Amino acid sequence: MKYRRIVLIIFIVFVAASIIYGLMDHRKVTTSSEKAYQAFLKGEDYAYRLYVREALDEFERAIKLDPNFAMAHARAAWLYKSFNNNEAYEKSKIRALSLLDKVKEKEKLVINLGFARADQKTMDIDAYASELLKKYPNSLEALEYLTAKYFDERNFSQAVEQINKIIEKYPDHAPSYNILGYSYFYLGEYDKALASIDKYSSLAQDQANPHDSHGELLLYLGRYDEALTQFRMADSIKPGLYFVISHIGATYRAKGMYRDAIGAFLKAGELSLNKENRANIESDAALCYIESDQPDKAIEILNEIVEEMPDHLRSHAILGGIFADQGRMEDALIQLGIVKSLTAQALVSPQGKMMGEVSTKSAEYYLAGKIAMAKGDYMDAAGKFGWIADGASMPDRAYFASFMADALMKAQKPDSAITILSEALKINPNSEICLRYLADAYGQVGQTKAQREILTRYLAVMKDADDGLKPVKKALALLR
Repeated sequence: MKYRRIVLIIFIVFVAASIIYGLMDHRKVTTSSEKAYQAFLKGEDYAYRLYVREALDEFERAIKLDPNFAMAHARAAWLYKSFNNNEAYEKSKIRALSLLDKVKEKEKLVINLGFARADQKTMDIDAYASELLKKYPNSLEALEYLTAKYFDERNFSQAVEQINKIIEKYPDHAPSYNILGYSYFYLGEYDKALASIDKYSSLAQDQANPHDSHGELLLYLGRYDEALTQFRMADSIKPGLYFVISHIGATYRAKGMYRDAIGAFLKAGELSLNKENRANIESDAALCYIESDQPDKAIEILNEIVEEMPDHLRSHAILGGIFADQGRMEDALIQLGIVKSLTAQALVSPQGKMMGEVSTKSAEYYLAGKIAMAKGDYMDAAGKFGWIADGASMPDRAYFASFMADALMKAQKPDSAITILSEALKINPNSEICLRYLADAYGQVGQTKAQREILTRYLAVMKDADDGLKPVKKALALLR
């Protein structure tokens, strides 16, 4: 989910940013109305800031002022797509494409390429991109397309190379520093990642997203209190952004503050752009209920999600995992059948191909691993969780590494568990689940001193946790 949000940011922001920068010297869009043009520019600025509802309002206003404004129809359409309003998307797309004979050549290419990407039509993307790169190889649009392409493909080294070309030409191009930060993060170059986000913040001081991006990277690195400071700053600048509230929830969850986390996730779900956003966020709330030993409440949320969205893969997998933990093997296997069917469908979809095999199949491997654990097939479970961890980005890598380690401990291989958890903690030294399982592993091999050191670190992370959490009570008891 985290990675998919960045892909959405790239799609929404880069087109807006290229148009804004292209308008420094002359109009880059075709309209006969100055008022429509000003409304459009205001919409682009909102989109650039990720204030998508306000952006859509301005694009709709521009269309009312000039019904023949092709790029305004296109920009509105792409935002309708992000809201999963497919009827409005198709209507605006048809209108935008019908007006292409009224616009300039590059504008036409940008519109066609944007719709090809929105519809995930690979052949059309390649055709329009090739034409754009051939005719305008050094344009901001071409450079940004290549950046987005490499990022989509998870070729982060090439993405960094393209972003640096943009920065060389436009040194104050704030969105590029944002994507540069995430690219460096996924490459494991964390100092460069934070430096890039700091530059983003300095160029966009009045915007919420730089603080959200900064907080997100700090969250993944285990610097939770610093992350909360950044998220709260983002929320003070622009209250009610769903992704900011969701990140606050994720930080509370990392600190064991499950009551606060659940409240934040449910609020973020209400503010989200579409049903899929909401389902993803509410399934995070379900995980909080599981981790705070309230599985029945998790089941209730997950059942509500799959009733509204029967094809929500993640919720089916989590639901099946609860059933496996509870020994309800028949119900768990039913969920596994559903998950396998949905995974097979997703793998052949354009979005599944873009996200890759690991992201698409992780739900299936997760549930299969949970079922294997319930059956006592611990090495099988370790293999499945390890497959996910090997291909995952942070923070999912540490999360699934901990599941793998738990399986290895149950298979009487605590030394292997210690190695895996120690490696995961190099990225996030404050991962509560990794610390908790590492303490168990040291206890299993009789390394009491090391166990006590890890338990002390664990309790420091959980200093603000909800009262009565079983893992915290266990840690305190072991330290007495």
